[in-house]
Amino acid sequence: MSDIILKFWPQEEVAEIKIELIKEGLTKAKIIGGVKDFLGKPAYEPGLSINNYLEPQLDRNHYYFKDISLLISESNYGVMEGPEDFEYIDRNNVVSIEGGDGELEGWTKFCEKLKEITGDEYVGGWELL
Repeated sequence: MSDIILKFWPQEEVAEIKIELIKEGLTKAKIIGGVKDFLGKPAYEPGLSINNYLEPQLDRNHYYFKDISLLISESNYGVMEGPEDFEYIDRNNVVSIEGGDGELEGWTKFCEKLKEITGDEYVGGWELL
């Protein structure tokens, strides 16, 4: 298991809980697959097209996709780099990719898909555990 999590959260605070909308949209886009357990929490297997939304665009059979789980949280926190130090923020409608090893370098398409689904601007980044 990895010591980092790739998290995606709305850039601005959002009061409305949209996790059902996110689950439906990510399922329709085949970004998430079947339900699974991840350390006692409900999670999703990576869907068949998840590799199309992340960079580098790895082959879907790459070992990375065998190890990850996607979690969709009603409320979670994020860590952003502020002007002088790191800033901790609480946000609703957070999507996390856990269990990976940091192979990914870009997620613009993933954030764009979340914006398309929710109407909210999303940002993402690696978080150390």
